[in-house]
Amino acid sequence: MDDVLMVKEVGGARGRRACILLAPNQSMSMAGNLWVFISLVAVSLGISVAFALAGAWMVIPFAGLEVLLLGVLFGYVYMEGTRREVIQISDERVVLDTSRGSLKRPVYHTEFDRNSLAVLVRMGPTPTEPSSVTFAGPEGCLEIGEFLTDAEKAALVEKLGSCGLCARKEQSYQLQDF
Repeated sequence: MDDVLMVKEVGGARGRRACILLAPNQSMSMAGNLWVFISLVAVSLGISVAFALAGAWMVIPFAGLEVLLLGVLFGYVYMEGTRREVIQISDERVVLDTSRGSLKRPVYHTEFDRNSLAVLVRMGPTPTEPSSVTFAGPEGCLEIGEFLTDAEKAALVEKLGSCGLCARKEQSYQLQDF
């Protein structure tokens, strides 16, 4: 399972202990994103200035809105690409830290008691590919690796199983009235 790049084991597993890093594929660096953004802005503003010089000056505000929307979308895609989920498994606890961007401290930190933790796997259309992986315990219920593909989620379930966290496979979640 070493060919799955988005599910990495950090530091090496020692029996029932492990540290697993989940990160989405970020195929372009910040410099590459910035280069593409500046290129698109230059083309858009170049065309709008050409229209403005031809007398259609009302194109300029719309080009500005286009550049603003493009900047917001590039920023959103970059922040989603820098998501990190770190699962630290010890003998007593399972800790999940979630962060975004270049933050040193986690945005979301949850600790589960290892003995009461249930790993629920909702299966997808094929019996070998999970569509979601969830940690459930008295501390709460939390889906992990939602940005992973089904094959990567299967690799995650396999890594969790090698650390002694066996998953319970569900065909689908049922809504229950309370």
